[in-house]
Amino acid sequence: MNDEAEIIETLVEEVRVVRVTGEFDADEADAVTEALSAPRDGGAAATVVDLGGVKFADSSLLHALLTARQGHAAAGLPFVLVAVSPHVRRLLDLTDTARVFPMAPDLASALDLIRDEIRSRRG
Repeated sequence: MNDEAEIIETLVEEVRVVRVTGEFDADEADAVTEALSAPRDGGAAATVVDLGGVKFADSSLLHALLTARQGHAAAGLPFVLVAVSPHVRRLLDLTDTARVFPMAPDLASALDLIRDEIRSRRG
């Protein structure tokens, strides 16, 4: 089993999907922070972070998620966590930060959540 950290970005329906897998600690902090930053080119209307494959995460990943959430909020872009692994969920629960993130069980649900949020912003 490969536990090496990996970050893969794709675009689905104008939503940037960032899949994060493996083990994340301070060594990957810069890469994950950059990958999760709010899109600046207008090419994506939102970001979904798929955390289902994360096998270990420390405060470095938490910091990257919180920074990304803040950047997306400042840019007016939805930021949703999807398929949160038990390791990440435990980290979010222990730090009482789960409540600040919109979460969905799967990509389809996350896309529905984003569509609803974009519609409500447009009025």
